[in-house]
Amino acid sequence: MNHADASAAHPRGPAAPRGLRAWLLLGVLGGAASCSQQSAPPPPRASSAPKEAPADSEPISLEINGFNYTDLYIDSFEVNGQSGGNLFVSSTTSGGGGSVCCTRWIPGSQLPLRVSWSRDGKRWCEQEVSLPPSPPAAPRHLGVHFFPDGHIEAELTEDYPDLKLALERDNPEERRATGNTINDERMSRCKDAKQPEQAR
Repeated sequence: MNHADASAAHPRGPAAPRGLRAWLLLGVLGGAASCSQQSAPPPPRASSAPKEAPADSEPISLEINGFNYTDLYIDSFEVNGQSGGNLFVSSTTSGGGGSVCCTRWIPGSQLPLRVSWSRDGKRWCEQEVSLPPSPPAAPRHLGVHFFPDGHIEAELTEDYPDLKLALERDNPEERRATGNTINDERMSRCKDAKQPEQAR
């Protein structure tokens, strides 16, 4: 079919003036742009919930280092079920504990730690502790700090953690000879350990 035949088969209406055609074209393009903007999804909202680690993150081992700034000896403490050992009362140069290997941590995880402890092996307390949001690039230590007011702080460090409080002590098991106080139950859940059933 030639151009003349095409024109005959599909006759055109009267041509619009050039200025009007330009305005119509701008109106159509503007409408299309606003439609594409309206159909774009809204930006994601930031969530305040703790982040779980990416599925492909490999857990790393951290040495547990305990610091006891409270008034009395801690017989045993654990982080997420992993033993951290016992803690003497801190001094001006020592946190009161040694180094225990190891607990596992998944990089990127911001889930709280579950710290539990007992001073006599009979009554246990537990507290959830959050890690700071920006860990170092290559953490190797998990510092757990028991403060006199009953709160606990945890930190990830590349080197052995620093003392947060340098306090005098009377002896390794008591801060003072008399008048020691303990605030374990102010900020923690505490209960007596289950006693083993008597043999029948």
